[in-house]
Amino acid sequence: MSDRRSLPDRPSLRHLRDEAKRRRREGEFPALSLAQLAIAREYGFASWSRLKLHIDALTLDSAERAEGLVRSACSSNVRRARALLEVDPGLAEHDLACACVTGDVATVVRLVGPAPQQASAPTGPLGRAPILYACFSRLGRGDPERAASLREVVRVLLDAGADPDARFMHDDWVQSTLYGAAGIAGDAELTALLLEAGADPDDRGPVHRVGEALYHACEQPDPECARLLIDAGTDAATVTHCLGRALNFPNTAMIRMFCEHGADPGPHHLTQAVWCRRGVETVELLLDAGSPIDGDPDSEEPSPLQVAERWGDEDVAALLRARGADAGRVTAADRTLGAWLSHGDGGAAPDSSREQRRALDQMLEMAVDRGEAGTVRRLLDAGAGVTGSPVEEGEESPEFTPLGIAAWRGYADVAAELVRHGASTEFPGGGSAIGAALHGSRHCQDPQGGPTMGTIDEVELGRYRTTVRTLLALGAQVPDHLEDGGPSVTTLLAELGLAG
Repeated sequence: MSDRRSLPDRPSLRHLRDEAKRRRREGEFPALSLAQLAIAREYGFASWSRLKLHIDALTLDSAERAEGLVRSACSSNVRRARALLEVDPGLAEHDLACACVTGDVATVVRLVGPAPQQASAPTGPLGRAPILYACFSRLGRGDPERAASLREVVRVLLDAGADPDARFMHDDWVQSTLYGAAGIAGDAELTALLLEAGADPDDRGPVHRVGEALYHACEQPDPECARLLIDAGTDAATVTHCLGRALNFPNTAMIRMFCEHGADPGPHHLTQAVWCRRGVETVELLLDAGSPIDGDPDSEEPSPLQVAERWGDEDVAALLRARGADAGRVTAADRTLGAWLSHGDGGAAPDSSREQRRALDQMLEMAVDRGEAGTVRRLLDAGAGVTGSPVEEGEESPEFTPLGIAAWRGYADVAAELVRHGASTEFPGGGSAIGAALHGSRHCQDPQGGPTMGTIDEVELGRYRTTVRTLLALGAQVPDHLEDGGPSVTTLLAELGLAG
């Protein structure tokens, strides 16, 4: 069927499901999911789930639409919210919660002006204070105009007496206005507005002693939100802990800000920076801020200089020596490994002792995390275990193999190196490489640091499209289903442009 079909005024999802089943029974498609995908495309939608979102938006009543809008806008999947607003732009005016998540300033003024008590009263389907809906809305991400409207909504609510430090609990975690502003929106102007109004930057809870606001502000590319929180008086122990989170990202500006605004880096911070290969500038910043140059003297782990030598990071090693690092801890094996990684096949192969194998496995995990295919190849050639660190007696099997991590992060070249060196594309504990890649295409907004507080539409699909194609070319099988209960395999493949 080549002509695009048009939905009726009152489309029925049940009718379309029945059509898909019929066409599957008649042999037109080998699977129901493929029949559904074909129908969705005939109506101009990329996947069955997109078609469902559109039909839901058309057929729900106003109260159901309003609830769907609010719940979606405050989640990492804002597709339903956008579909609802496309079908019914006036939905933003439905009630105060809808106006807050969409940044409809006029409606907020209309509802709160004559009744300022509404600015603080819990409302909407989530039972939260209105200011929390505005701060936790993801609709402003990537949309500067809407982000500005959300800030204005917060101003209106604060002027009407809303609590700038409003909070709710999610499991055992405190979710504060500042977490929404700094950790989710990454909005420095909104963060400053809340702090000036009296929001407390210390959002630790009764269970977890590190708050969400600064921890997730460290994930943002701009350090300004994190700086505002630190300067406003975030607990010193939280600041030090979050410096470690910041080191998970290749963001020298963030580390500089921490070091210039009172962070107290310990020995583990310097070791982490060298392991993660954050470079000379970051290492120098940590040393200048007081991080012990030889790491933890009570630890059996290698010193920062040993780690730099193992990576072959000559500039970092030279800096550490110049600043007085203990060169006596560096072994010939450390130097041999560094030469191998720096010069590839031109150097002597490292030895295969148990201790050296442990170092290789640890380094492989780091190289996979960073997506360094060349380094991964040389580590595997040197004897790193393609399945990761061996499981010691009494330990549980790792949740992800190196191949699973590479696939989940969308590193096609790294995945290819691992498979060529013998990694199985089917995992011992269940799951598969293609399954990991498909899951990452929905949940891995930042391959360097793991999932952030963005939306699924911020995931770079191109790297997953390439990863799946690479794995297929290497003989990997597409799984029948994923274990997380999310979209079907066919839907995820369709969103990558690989189904049908």
